[in-house]
Amino acid sequence: MENKFRDKKAEDILTDENLVEELKQDEILSGKATEKELVLARQIAKAVNHEKVQLGAKQKAKLGQRVSDSIETYKRRKLIVRFSYAAVLILIVGISVLFRSYSDSDIRRFALKNNFGPVSGNTRLFLSGEKEVQINSNESKIEYQGEGNEVRIDATQDIRQNVDNDETVMNTVIVPYGKRAQITLADNSKIWLNSGSKLIYPARFASDKREVYLEGEAIFEVSHNKKHPFIVITSGLDVKVLGTVFNVSSYRDDQTTSTILESGSVELSYKSNSVFGRSKELMVPGMLAIYDPQNGNVSQSKVNTRHYTSWREGYFVFEKQPLGGILKKISRYYNVSVRLSDEELGKETFSGNLDLKNSPDQVLKIIAELINAKVENIDNQIVITRI
Repeated sequence: MENKFRDKKAEDILTDENLVEELKQDEILSGKATEKELVLARQIAKAVNHEKVQLGAKQKAKLGQRVSDSIETYKRRKLIVRFSYAAVLILIVGISVLFRSYSDSDIRRFALKNNFGPVSGNTRLFLSGEKEVQINSNESKIEYQGEGNEVRIDATQDIRQNVDNDETVMNTVIVPYGKRAQITLADNSKIWLNSGSKLIYPARFASDKREVYLEGEAIFEVSHNKKHPFIVITSGLDVKVLGTVFNVSSYRDDQTTSTILESGSVELSYKSNSVFGRSKELMVPGMLAIYDPQNGNVSQSKVNTRHYTSWREGYFVFEKQPLGGILKKISRYYNVSVRLSDEELGKETFSGNLDLKNSPDQVLKIIAELINAKVENIDNQIVITRI
């Protein structure tokens, strides 16, 4: 139906006798207008019908302005609705892209598919074609050469594997409790893998990214490559770097994941309670970041990084650390079972250096002497008892 008022101005409507009659009958607004617009129409009709000579130019202009304002308000309302739909669409697309970038990682899918952890025995290296290599040394060295198709173990054993140019070949190192491994990747990045840890990585990095997956603890000395950042992926926290030295600890039986930055800079990406489901945070050298997956946040504090990376050189450094946490590290490092006869002993603090070249009995006796306790072997288990 044609709108016969489309080209008329407000003052024309107010002075048109026929239109005024229709306004009085609400014919042009019936079933189409809001209550506010109906009230306005009735006021206009009443004003026009009551002693027309009293309706001056100012009154006409004022009423005309009210009509124009009503029309502009309606237009703005429609525009806001359109923008709201667009904003929601952009938000949905953004979340979808972010979710895909997080969940579509090849190495994360591979890690979830091969969800087996460290066991006792030898260090194990899994190469292409499901080839498994047993390494019986306590401190093994694994070096990749060429394009990742040549692997040297402990400088005595050379192994070749097929590395396809068009397909990513994943390798896995599993270090049991009581042993450690040093890995030199094809890009010359070095990784020190602590006891009870697993590392998954490509034999040769793709041209656009360098990603590894860690379960346990490792120190990374990453070769600098500004165009291809190095990313350490864990169960809930990702660490992105360009070239730096840092430590990541993400054991299955720990409630938190920690990152210690020795040099350079890193960006943390983690599951959070934000609208996007993930958050990012930067770190500077000398900081410890602890990620708690229960509440989805990261807390940072200034620390002496040597206390967290000294195990690479074969000793532990503690400064007023609770005995419970110290014994957990010693148990992993030596693959021994240690128990406290009194839970309150776990709250005792210890400061000092422990030479890891010593036996576990020697290390524990040093601690026991300082906290006035004794070490006993009961049913193949080391028990620390208060004297």
